[in-house]
Amino acid sequence: MHRFSYEEHAGLQLASLPARLVGLAAERLDMGDPATLAHVQGVLRAEQEVNRTLAGLAQALIVAGTAPDDVEADLEARAVMLRDLQSAVLLAVAAD
Repeated sequence: MHRFSYEEHAGLQLASLPARLVGLAAERLDMGDPATLAHVQGVLRAEQEVNRTLAGLAQALIVAGTAPDDVEADLEARAVMLRDLQSAVLLAVAAD
């Protein structure tokens, strides 16, 4: 049985499926459409909750002295990505 390894997955692209889809929606869809906007806002809220939960888990690993060295940088990169997405959505909504 293969065990999950942080080191094996650390190189995964930060631009996850939610980030790619929200970015594409902001670029290509009518953000004035209430259904589209509701979907995008739902994804952004979910991503924000995931980031909060990951930060809590990372903190527990840090306190235990078992966190990977770059976990804080990874969390910060996720936070920056989410802020960029939120900005892109705001700009797209304002443009419509």
